[in-house]
Amino acid sequence: MRKYHTKRRLYDTSDIEVSVLSLCGKDVLKRILCIFTAIVTAALALSCAAFADNSANEKIQEMTDGIIRYELEQEGCADVQEWINGSLAENAGSGSEWFAVSLARSGNYDLSAYRNNLIEYISENEISSATARMKNALALIASGYRGEIINETAENSAGVQGIMTLIYGLHLLNNGAVCSRYTVDSITGEILSMQFGDGGWAIMGENGDIDVTAMTVQALAPQYGTNEKVTSAVDRAVTFMSERQLDTGAFQSFGTENPESTAQVLIAVSAIGTDISDERFIKNGHSLIDGIAEFRLADGSFSHTMGGNTNKTATVQSYMALIACVLNSEKNERFYDLMNIQSQDEQAAPTETTAAVPSVTSAPKTIVTAAATTQPEGSATAKTDTGFPAYKITAFIIIGASAAAVCIILILMKKRRASNFVAVIIVAAAAAAFIFFTDFRSKEEYYNSADKEKTAPVGTVTLTIRCDTIVGAGNNEYVPADGVILDTTDFVIEKNDTVYDILTEAARKYNIQLESRSGGYISGINYLYEFDYGDLSGWIYHVNGEAPFVMCSEYELSDGDRIEWLYTCELGNDLN
Repeated sequence: MRKYHTKRRLYDTSDIEVSVLSLCGKDVLKRILCIFTAIVTAALALSCAAFADNSANEKIQEMTDGIIRYELEQEGCADVQEWINGSLAENAGSGSEWFAVSLARSGNYDLSAYRNNLIEYISENEISSATARMKNALALIASGYRGEIINETAENSAGVQGIMTLIYGLHLLNNGAVCSRYTVDSITGEILSMQFGDGGWAIMGENGDIDVTAMTVQALAPQYGTNEKVTSAVDRAVTFMSERQLDTGAFQSFGTENPESTAQVLIAVSAIGTDISDERFIKNGHSLIDGIAEFRLADGSFSHTMGGNTNKTATVQSYMALIACVLNSEKNERFYDLMNIQSQDEQAAPTETTAAVPSVTSAPKTIVTAAATTQPEGSATAKTDTGFPAYKITAFIIIGASAAAVCIILILMKKRRASNFVAVIIVAAAAAAFIFFTDFRSKEEYYNSADKEKTAPVGTVTLTIRCDTIVGAGNNEYVPADGVILDTTDFVIEKNDTVYDILTEAARKYNIQLESRSGGYISGINYLYEFDYGDLSGWIYHVNGEAPFVMCSEYELSDGDRIEWLYTCELGNDLN
């Protein structure tokens, strides 16, 4: 019996379990279970994160592929190399620079045709914009050029027109340019001295601007982590940018949510090694990639505003940002590390790759247009003696006659149920109401109709519209020889009238074409549009000589205010 009992205890696992419990204690076992649970939870979290990363990577690849596909379709090209040798090279110096730089950073392409054309363009043209000259120089470096044009550009352009020329100047010095007036340290010190208390930088005013701040961080990025002052300044700038990110993941500039501002921030954070999953740039579950993606159109291009049409600048800057994100993740490189690209002497025969580096582990538009000619006589809508538009009376007669005809048909078809006649009456009444409460006018009528008399004036203001900065820059029939689109003109204001109200009043009264978007963002005046003369060009308004940091539809006027609408090629810096 004793022998049998001993054998049984050798295989009695319940006894072993009791022994373990007695040796370890229940508390220790609970801790082991907790650790096991934590490990499983962490594994699941890592799996989820990997899934999220893959999802983001797929979205990046899809968007970059879509942009390239769109551009090739627009240019009728079979592949990227054909596009480079064709329209990109043909437009060297005239708007193709950022695509050329992006392609140089995203694939192994032969940019010699583009490079040669850009050198020829620079030698044959006097380029007045300092930032345009430096952008061309950066494109030359990206295309493999290492010649004297780079140093000459740094010498005659760095720092000559405010902060933007300091930023581009630092990019050139970071990429090997030599300048007698600046070193990397001296130009960096000047940029740091211009940082505002909120952590941002701007061209004007006393508060940071999201675009300028992001672009400044991009230029300072090579010194981040090694230069204590730069690191401190950039960390403050990162906080500034993070706090201004919207719940959509995107950013806004001058009151308008747009992909360009979001793209600049993505380039900036990628330049300092920040991953897209960084919680500082995740708002309401949306990342910077999500913020850019909401402006993507079905054809693969991008719009400047939600619901807008294809915008060239929005498309190319989105592409730049996506490439910057991939470079950070795949190669630990910055978008502006252009010296990593082989010089033209070092380049071997290129072999085409995909447009993007291998993938890493969406406001209604309101357009007001006007003829550039004066209103033809007799073009006003005919009205009855009582002032009621004649077309409305005609429309009412047609609606009534149509309703009567339908009722007769119903009677002849013996469909005499009351509900049928009630339906006809409801439809006719709705149509009549629509006609009564709407006002259809030709563009000549709209722009030359008498404005509603202001019965409670609180003063007068003056308005001027000028485009002096682009006089002589190209052959544009809409640029007056003296740059004056509207000379200083008086306007009566009522309480709560805004800069936007007076601009639209002037456009109607003086036949000036005006294009605006939701929120009062002015994209075009007199057929001169934003980005027509470079990435930093567009319309800016001043009141009493200063540029307010609110939308023109939000700036309420006071008696004696002096309004100026001015076309700028340098985000306002060329207006000083």
